[in-house]
Amino acid sequence: MIRGHIDLATRARVEGWIHSDALTLRGATVLAFHDDQCVGGGRVDVFRQDLADAGLGDGFVGFGFPVVLGPGQNPRVLDVRLDGGTLLLKQGSCALAPREALTEDRRRQGRDPAALSWMLGRGWLAQAQHDALRGLARFGAHPLNLGVERRGRDPGAVCDEVALQAADLLELYLQTAIDCEIRDGVRGHDLPDIRRSLRAAFPHAPPAIGVWAAADRRLEIVEGSHLGGAETEAGGGLEYAFGGRTLLLVDLDATASLRAGDMGLPFTAFVPCRPEERR
Repeated sequence: MIRGHIDLATRARVEGWIHSDALTLRGATVLAFHDDQCVGGGRVDVFRQDLADAGLGDGFVGFGFPVVLGPGQNPRVLDVRLDGGTLLLKQGSCALAPREALTEDRRRQGRDPAALSWMLGRGWLAQAQHDALRGLARFGAHPLNLGVERRGRDPGAVCDEVALQAADLLELYLQTAIDCEIRDGVRGHDLPDIRRSLRAAFPHAPPAIGVWAAADRRLEIVEGSHLGGAETEAGGGLEYAFGGRTLLLVDLDATASLRAGDMGLPFTAFVPCRPEERR
C-alpha cells in the first residue's frame, strides 16, 4: 500500500510526503503536474520526525522542490506522481500559502544548483540565466555581459534596456513577482539603506539588486559572505567590474564595497519592488 499527502502548494514550491509499507521510496523521484504538464520534480529524501514517530519507515518520506507555473496556472490543481508509476497524489486539505508566508528554511529554494540544473535541462532556463542565478547564489555576485547597442543612443533608453534584463533575472532569483525601480545617482554609502528596504519589502527573499553605470566601476565582493561564515578581513574580497556592457547582480547580504577610486562616483541601481508600489 502506498500512502501520501501534499502538505503545501504554492506558485513556487510543492511539499508533502509519500510512503510504501512494502518497499522503500527513499531516493525515488516525484514529479509535479499541472493537468498533463510537468512543472517540477525532486526526490523523496526529506526526514519527517512526525512521520517517523507515526511508524512510517525511517522517516525519510518527505519531498519538497520548486515548481514553475505559467501566469494562468493555478497551484490548487497541482498533483504529484511517482516517476514511472501510476500513483497520483491529489490535493485535499493541503495548505496553500503565499510566498511571503514561507519559513526561513525555504528562503533559498529555487536557487540551489540541483534545482537550477533540473530547470536548465528541461528548457525552462536559458544557459545565461542558469549561470547568472547559480553564480549569484554561490558567490553573492555575478557579472553579465550585455548585448546592448550604445553608440548614438539616448543614455536613458540604454539604461531602460539594461533595467529590463536586470528585472527578468531578479524576478527569477527572488522567486516572486516584482517591478524594478531604476535609481540613478546611487553611491556606495546608499547600499545599506537599499538592503534594509529590500528586507522589509521581501522578508523571505535575498536582497538582490543590479548595478550599472555608463562608465566602468569596480565593486569588491567577499565571495560567499552572503551565506554566512566567510572571511571578511580587509583585502579578502575580489573586484567585480560593472558598467558599460556589464550588468552586475549583487546579493546585498554579501560584504561589498566600492573600489577606493570609485567611492564617490554615482552609479545606477536596479532595485526590486512590489508591483503594487509602482501603481
